[in-house]
Amino acid sequence: MDAKDFETIPRRVFLDTCIVNLTLDYGPQIHEGEPLPDDVDPRLSADVESLGGIFATGQRAFWQFAISPHTYHEIVATREPTRCYELQRWFFEVWGYWREFFHNAPDLAAFSEAEETRIELISSGVLDILPDLGDRVLICDAVVYHCDAFCTRDWRTVLKHRDQLREIPLRIITPTEWWAQIQPWATTWL
Repeated sequence: MDAKDFETIPRRVFLDTCIVNLTLDYGPQIHEGEPLPDDVDPRLSADVESLGGIFATGQRAFWQFAISPHTYHEIVATREPTRCYELQRWFFEVWGYWREFFHNAPDLAAFSEAEETRIELISSGVLDILPDLGDRVLICDAVVYHCDAFCTRDWRTVLKHRDQLREIPLRIITPTEWWAQIQPWATTWL
């Protein structure tokens, strides 16, 4: 294990809305180690297990999980009322956690500076490869929050374009890729 690898572990990570959904759907498996149903596809299984490791180490490593008001905007668009309510409750739990970091982090921009950064990034055209405006806004928020990475499972509209997004000052990763970086060092925190 190389100390340089340790330094590249993402510590402040923006969670895409699909990750917020996943952590709600598989909370018992992620946080309590309950077994996954047998019919879960291998990629989903790997991401759920990885999130379990990430959250377990994060209790001591103090990973910073970022979300934004646009995450809430996407959540309230959920059509099924019970699901929407559950997601909103989960959002506010994660939001409260993020706000603690946000209010105490000297490196985070004031609202006006953040809006200027968002406008510059969106108008630069660098994010035009992403077909969904919501994804562009969330990635802008991750940049504004000085995140090391943007964690998503969205292979259809985000991950397949990440090679074209190398100009952005953060990495776009899956939970499995993030855990692969943490795992060699996990005993440091567990």
